[in-house]
Amino acid sequence: MQDQNLNDKVIHLRRMAAEHFQKAAWNQLLALDNYQQNNLLAAERFAQLSFDDQMNGVECAELADAESLVLLDLNIEGGY
Repeated sequence: MQDQNLNDKVIHLRRMAAEHFQKAAWNQLLALDNYQQNNLLAAERFAQLSFDDQMNGVECAELADAESLVLLDLNIEGGY
């Protein structure tokens, strides 16, 4: 049962990472559109949001990787 809970946690973290990366891409497009229209304040704001989302996505992905290693260690110790 513990394995399933860890597996669900890994899936949740990977989904969160994907959502953050998706938001980062969208905000980057908005930054580029605003830059093209010489709306530099909005462009900078969207660029910062994109960067923040990218960093959050990386953090979630790293947490998912760490949880995957814990799950792997538990499976090895359990003889699976």
